[in-house]
Amino acid sequence: MALPARHHGYLLLELTCASGRTVIARQRSHPPLQIFGLQYNSRGSSAYLQIVNPCGGLFEGDTTEIEVSAGQGTHLYLTTQAATKIYSAEHGAVTRQRARLRVASGAILEYFPLPVMPFAGARYLQEMTMQVDPGGVCLVSEVLAPGRLARGERFAYDLVRSRTEAWMGAQPALFEQMILEPTQRAYTGMGALDGKGYLATLYVLTSQPLGAWIPAWNRRLATPYVDCVGITELAYGGLLVRLLGHTGQEVLRRLDAVHRLIREEGLGLPPQRVYRPFT
Repeated sequence: MALPARHHGYLLLELTCASGRTVIARQRSHPPLQIFGLQYNSRGSSAYLQIVNPCGGLFEGDTTEIEVSAGQGTHLYLTTQAATKIYSAEHGAVTRQRARLRVASGAILEYFPLPVMPFAGARYLQEMTMQVDPGGVCLVSEVLAPGRLARGERFAYDLVRSRTEAWMGAQPALFEQMILEPTQRAYTGMGALDGKGYLATLYVLTSQPLGAWIPAWNRRLATPYVDCVGITELAYGGLLVRLLGHTGQEVLRRLDAVHRLIREEGLGLPPQRVYRPFT
């Protein structure tokens, strides 16, 4: 039986700075992707925005594309309303999600979507490209859940493939690809997820020098999190952070703690007050 035509969701956001505030200069969207209106912190210098999918997840064969361009002087914290559920691929078709982020000099973009949760039998491909001009700051997280644990679906999906590419100016800062096929190979043992279920990655792209902070940060994080958090420096500016956790709440709290540490101590940004579903 042929798979019926599926959704191709699209969201375009172009941000600019007007009278010291981040505003949306251009917006275009196609269901199922939507956004709530911009919210501002008490100082009004940075903005907060949620991406909403009223369908409750991505079904087999769905494709979504997100493009965000942060102009000079803008500061946006972008997240999702809920975890992204990837439904089973009963016909073998792949669900795809692509994101392209561009950050100008003097702009700050923080993209922290809630976890991706692949259901049993799901087949999911994710691609992300980040282009950051010198003087810009881009912080992006990815959190992958092992499945619907309450339903007994622990690593029951067929495929998750993630491809990430990042550029600092004209220099390639990062390229990595992750392919997980848990029905063919176990990933919970030593050297993989070490018995944990949740995997998170934090990308920090900036031309500000952060390398000197890494030894102290790793020592401080080793005490509460043992071997579940590690920070390393990228070649052309920025950091890569890996985090593990047994539960979604646990890994999100760890991600939040590392995020606060890097943005406040390393980047000198003020504390951020945004909605966090794990607090």
